[in-house]
Amino acid sequence: MQNPPTRRRATQARSRATVEKILNAAAMLIAERGGDPVTMTEIAQQSGVVIGSLYQYFSDKAEIMRALLIRHNQEVDQLVGASLENVTTLGELIDGLEGCCAVYFDLHQNDPLFRGIWSAVQTDAGLQAVDAEDTVAKGAAVYRIALPLYRDVDRDELMTTCTLLMQLALSAARFALSMPEPLKALSLGVYQRMTRQALLSLERG
Repeated sequence: MQNPPTRRRATQARSRATVEKILNAAAMLIAERGGDPVTMTEIAQQSGVVIGSLYQYFSDKAEIMRALLIRHNQEVDQLVGASLENVTTLGELIDGLEGCCAVYFDLHQNDPLFRGIWSAVQTDAGLQAVDAEDTVAKGAAVYRIALPLYRDVDRDELMTTCTLLMQLALSAARFALSMPEPLKALSLGVYQRMTRQALLSLERG
């Protein structure tokens, strides 16, 4: 006999709440200490979930890092979406992307969780694949907004440009952390000018 729908929904809600507790605990530990030193036992203790239950949700720390990366990417999707909402001209698109990148650069400079997640991405091929797929999706989202704003543009070139700009934003924000001054201070402005020039250069009409 099947469980009533209300019981299933309650169970699913508890499972989602437990997953969020685990991810929030892992995020706190990673922000404090970086990703490598954190153990599954510490995550269980921090989240208040017994270690056996933790392994029911995540088989290892790599799965937790993957979930954190996906959650991070979703947050960036929201940032990009908010920055490009109601864009109707190419100038507004460029301004929106420049503003979005400024926020993203600032988060990388000041949020240790971002640094912990991206440190893990650098050494994990599975996370790199997730990152690459997400970057292409972000590029496609920007492409869909940009395409109607051009009078005449090569669509493949526009898609490639949008995708590379998304990837370069991610890479530049991370690399800026290790750049010496004054290069670090100048990196955002340089990237924003590159974005503007790349998108303006596509207009052939």
